[in-house]
Amino acid sequence: MEPSQFELDRLSEIIGLIYETVLDETIWPQTLRLICDYSGGKASRIYWRDASKGMGETVYSWGIDPNFLRLYREKYVTLNPTYPASVFIKPGEVFSSRDLIPGEEFQASRFFREWAAPQGFFDAAIFNIQRYEASAAAFTIITGDDYGLVDDRLRLRLTRLAPHLQRAALIRRELGRHQTRTASLEAALNQVEAGVFILDPAGRVVWTNQNAQALLMKGDVAREGPQGLSLAGSGAYRLLREGLAADPHQAEELLRHRPALIKITDGEGVEWLACLMKLEFCAQTQAAFERVDRSARAALFVRRAEAVPSSGIESCALLYGLTPAEMRVLQAALDIHTVADMAIRLGISPNTVKKHLSAIFAKMGVTRRAGLIRAVLAAGGRG
Repeated sequence: MEPSQFELDRLSEIIGLIYETVLDETIWPQTLRLICDYSGGKASRIYWRDASKGMGETVYSWGIDPNFLRLYREKYVTLNPTYPASVFIKPGEVFSSRDLIPGEEFQASRFFREWAAPQGFFDAAIFNIQRYEASAAAFTIITGDDYGLVDDRLRLRLTRLAPHLQRAALIRRELGRHQTRTASLEAALNQVEAGVFILDPAGRVVWTNQNAQALLMKGDVAREGPQGLSLAGSGAYRLLREGLAADPHQAEELLRHRPALIKITDGEGVEWLACLMKLEFCAQTQAAFERVDRSARAALFVRRAEAVPSSGIESCALLYGLTPAEMRVLQAALDIHTVADMAIRLGISPNTVKKHLSAIFAKMGVTRRAGLIRAVLAAGGRG
């Protein structure tokens, strides 16, 4: 079914606001509210969690009671049955809670009964913005009882927004968490570790920070030419030119799924990542970047790709075909000695812990806890 003009207008407004958050963090709650209105969600948040340490923190949210956010941080991170499996999903890939945990098991969990259900929450659509060995930053839209399970419509709408959300969050990280004032933007960009290229409407370089100048001098990642800035590799160059040529207000561009990151490989085989942010006409971001150069129409951030070492839990899940529930128990088995304490930590019964441990032992071919620990350490070293 083709989206209506009203829906396209809402999508355009939301995407514009997403990029405005790069310079103004205070509009995140408003942006999340509009995303929920657009997608049918009851609440939304951007958050970070570390599955190995049982830690989590909400960065921005809308529709979630502050007291429940505190309880989540203090108690329910480890009780969430989607962890640690959800941490290991590829960034940008939209999934739901029920993709990892059967519905009956999810609803029977303490996390659902004590944290989600009292707020009228039912399911969640999620994607990872960025991930590390055993932690990830993520975005989620939470559905209510009236909406029910995450469906294809919600997945599609979040998939349309995911690259923009991911791009804006990563660029904001490059600029730093401190409030960036437009008057000092040029000074801030010179402190950014990434190479920053300010481009005119034709893709010509009109300003660079010091790290971008170094990249241009080396010439094997980015170089200037008659057609403007180019990136190493035909695929990277094509994505850059398509991104520069795209009209963010045209329906076909609003509905087109472009990758959030452009991958580049230099002459030594080192991988780099680029984020392109088009500056919308009359937007706050455009006004700010025009203080750097009046011809500014796009900003490109280029940095070396961060290596993500394999977690031992993730590697064992792949090697031995562990389920998300078995991954949770394996994670707990590394830190907690008794079955009773593991059951309390995970919010499940001791019998369920024993059942999963038996399955893990059988799959991994060990008979003692020490064997599990050795296997996880060995699997983690494969990366």
